[in-house]
Amino acid sequence: MQISIDIIVVIYNSERWIGDFLNSLKKQHYPLEKIHITFVDNNSKDKSYDLLNSCIFKEKFGDYTILKQEKNIGFGAANNIAASKTNQSHIYFLNIDTELHQDTLINIVNQALIDEGIVGAWESRQFPYEHPKHYNPVTLEVSWSSAAALLVRRECFQKIGGFDEEIFMYGEDVDLSWRIRAAGYRIHYVPQSIIYHYTFEKSKVNKDNELLNIIGSNLFLRYRYGSFKDIILGYVMCLLWAIKHRNFKFHLKLSQILIKSFSKMFKRKPNNLVANFCGWNYEIHRLGHEFHNSLLLETPLVSIIVRTNQRPEMLREALTTIKNQTYQNIEIIVVEDGFPKSKKLVEKSFKNLNIKYHATIEKVGRTKLANIGLALATGEYFNFLDDDDLLYADHIEVLVTSLINNPSYKIAYSIAFETPTKLVSMNPYIYEEIHYSIEFNSKFDRQLLLTQNYFPIQTVLFAREVYDKLGGMDESMEVLEDWDYWLKLSTQYDFLYIEKITSIYKVPFQKTDALTRKQELIEQTEYIREKYATNNINIPSRQSNFKKKVISNFKINQCEVSKILKFKIKQKY
Repeated sequence: MQISIDIIVVIYNSERWIGDFLNSLKKQHYPLEKIHITFVDNNSKDKSYDLLNSCIFKEKFGDYTILKQEKNIGFGAANNIAASKTNQSHIYFLNIDTELHQDTLINIVNQALIDEGIVGAWESRQFPYEHPKHYNPVTLEVSWSSAAALLVRRECFQKIGGFDEEIFMYGEDVDLSWRIRAAGYRIHYVPQSIIYHYTFEKSKVNKDNELLNIIGSNLFLRYRYGSFKDIILGYVMCLLWAIKHRNFKFHLKLSQILIKSFSKMFKRKPNNLVANFCGWNYEIHRLGHEFHNSLLLETPLVSIIVRTNQRPEMLREALTTIKNQTYQNIEIIVVEDGFPKSKKLVEKSFKNLNIKYHATIEKVGRTKLANIGLALATGEYFNFLDDDDLLYADHIEVLVTSLINNPSYKIAYSIAFETPTKLVSMNPYIYEEIHYSIEFNSKFDRQLLLTQNYFPIQTVLFAREVYDKLGGMDESMEVLEDWDYWLKLSTQYDFLYIEKITSIYKVPFQKTDALTRKQELIEQTEYIREKYATNNINIPSRQSNFKKKVISNFKINQCEVSKILKFKIKQKY
């Protein structure tokens, strides 16, 4: 089913972007007569209005309207005017400095039609640089969305009163998103819907103005949604910026913003939403925003080996994150230790995936499971995913792209969030993620690898030829079998380091579980030391380091504030 949608675009001195933007709309694999476009020109001084008005194919669209404003009324206010003059069931807000992939509209509208009414908005994925904020890799739910490419259910938009026109620019999409959530709606990320979002060089003055607008909006949102601590911290960050920017004009404008924002303290609106402020950001960020995304011309088969141990509900989440992958040519090998408890789940809920299921009947252990999975895999590349870990939607895409673009490498690894997790209930499967932290983030170094296992198993993708040459894992090991395997592979291959978070690695939060795990790791390290001593490789004692790492799991994750201040972040699903 294909529905009619409104596309609303605000422009201001945007002539350089208009041609490419319109051409990308014209090339959509979506009926152009169902696309109703409304532009709002915020009193541009260049040729933007004339370029829009002279579009030679504007009659192909369902509607093509230009609303000329007598002054620049701001981004949110301009969008509200256009929304009030349109009437389709869904509104797609787009920035003019974007271009749409041919399937952008099909993918985001299809997801909107699948989702129930409780979902109020959907965000497209940005290329070449993905927005780095965290999202739930299972549900694809996100705490806030960028209005550069945001589809909103009209009834939801009207219910919350549209954009807050008091925010001239920057942060208005965060405020809109949080009010959508406060009204009881959810926001979904649609990584298959791609838009190309371009930025350009600005003068130092423009950069300062942009920074000041960001500061002002951030303080406004702290008053509206944050705690008293969040507000105070915002002013402390302003002080740090003032120290950094030793410029009188900047200080004068910043002082005006601080005075204006302080007046909002006395008209703060109560809200039922708990916001996560992270420095000048509004959510924890996934490291790797500078990774350059591109569409692959070749898509070799990737085999993901999923080890599971009688935990179907946990397995369901892991398999769902594979189902959500933007990279489609995937073969899934589910290997269950013991009785086929998860067989029904796999065959019923994931029957549309390219999936193989194998249960060992008798218990064989996690390392034997890995080798069984490797033997069953037929892909050109291999990746592991244990049933309690999760993949972000671009995980396989990032790893495969990196290896294809760097053909001298046969093994690549990315970064993972380490997440202490408190199990609330197994049936139904309910858990709380206490915090997110980056425990391992290092370039490939054989000496470092000899001292610690800094590749969580799901972060590594390797070519079939590596397995064909060096074989599988050491089945005498039950923990740290992956570390032993990476050491084995490192004797013949270099590893390509990708500085982007693409997965979540869960560890036990309960002290008893963590201490048991710690003891197992210490004992297995002794075995690895003795094993590699025969090859004249010395692995230093890691008992003290393991103790240090276990203790670090109980620390509250901190978000860096201007590289000086830190404060607590908690995330709960």
